[in-house]
Amino acid sequence: MRIQLTRSAAKEFGRLPKGIQRRMSDAIETMGDAPTRPRPGVDIRRLRGLAPAWRLRVGDYRAIFAVEDDVIVFTRFGHRSNVYDI
Repeated sequence: MRIQLTRSAAKEFGRLPKGIQRRMSDAIETMGDAPTRPRPGVDIRRLRGLAPAWRLRVGDYRAIFAVEDDVIVFTRFGHRSNVYDI
């Protein structure tokens, strides 16, 4: 699967602390070809109330993404206190 970031998600990712960026990148790589399937060490859950959206948890930080055909599209990165604000 290909991984794609929206322009705003790329900016948000760049603002994360460097350690979180590394951990988030490692978790994204671990997701592999089946991003919605549970894996050891990767906390992924479907979000309720939103269109087919998923969240990836890395400590206190979250990544919001959707799976479209063979592309994982990340739309948000941020701290858990404000990443769900739309």
